[in-house]
Amino acid sequence: MKWHKESLLIGLIFSNIFFCVGQQSPPYKSISIYEIGDTVTNCDINMKNLLRNWVPEKIANANEYEFLEWSFVETISDSSRYVYYRNYFSTDEPVYSSKKGKSGSSHSENKYYEYDSLWVYPGFLHSEFYDPRGLPDKIREIFSEDFRMKAIDIASKELNIDTMQLLYYSYRTIDTVWNTVWTTNKEDTIKRTKSRIAGAGQSVSVGGGVIVSVDATKAISWSKTFIDIWSPDSLSQNYIDVYITHKKSPDDLSIEETRELTLEDLLFQRIILQMQFNEQVKIGDKVFLIKFKHKEKLYNNLIICSSKTNKVVWDYVFKNILLKVYK
Repeated sequence: MKWHKESLLIGLIFSNIFFCVGQQSPPYKSISIYEIGDTVTNCDINMKNLLRNWVPEKIANANEYEFLEWSFVETISDSSRYVYYRNYFSTDEPVYSSKKGKSGSSHSENKYYEYDSLWVYPGFLHSEFYDPRGLPDKIREIFSEDFRMKAIDIASKELNIDTMQLLYYSYRTIDTVWNTVWTTNKEDTIKRTKSRIAGAGQSVSVGGGVIVSVDATKAISWSKTFIDIWSPDSLSQNYIDVYITHKKSPDDLSIEETRELTLEDLLFQRIILQMQFNEQVKIGDKVFLIKFKHKEKLYNNLIICSSKTNKVVWDYVFKNILLKVYK
């Protein structure tokens, strides 16, 4: 049931995995489409760079789009407007995009070619809760009317993490060719643990004062994974078994258990998005509107531009389109 695992993991598990053997840096940098072109000295340059890069040579289906408007909406002037946008960007209202890519190389007439193709499609998160038509029968069996109404309520209701009593769950792994260490830490207050890569023979703090020693000089390869979750209640055992310890797969769950796990995850997604918003967006940042059409359907995409760097810090459609710039 690959479909289910992917749908539950949207925006939830953030992992940093590092491999330290025999890797060379690629001959290119991956840079946001907003930042390729003119130096971003004011917020308007982001749009100029976006339009300049929105060509079929870089975006395979660029001709399906028509850009209509780039306009200033407001400056996030106080905490009330900040909370408004933080809630808005964690709901199912904003426009998102999905991307399909193709890359590779070929040889022809003793010449070597590299190619990359990227297709971008706009849409809305959790739209299947509003209209499940077209979904496979196995999925539609889960999407009862009662379940969909509960899911829509969680995805769209007003949510303010400042007024919630949250529990913080931290899961850490350090993997080498010889061992795996799992640690679990639960605290009654919201706390983000700073993480870092250990050098040879150094210790790594993996949360809650638990110290795991890693001798990088003896490891052929090793990696480190971080999972941070905030919840207003205890994590369900199914959530832990499916997504943390992997003792179960989604196939092991009953339909009702799958529904409960999906609803649990929807709430986690919103909380984590608001946590990320706190880290990236500040009072004083500017809100802009990008109005565009894709195949004649109109979309209104709000983005946030930093008042300090002038770069786009929040956007679900274009910001994470990364293009290769060769060194």
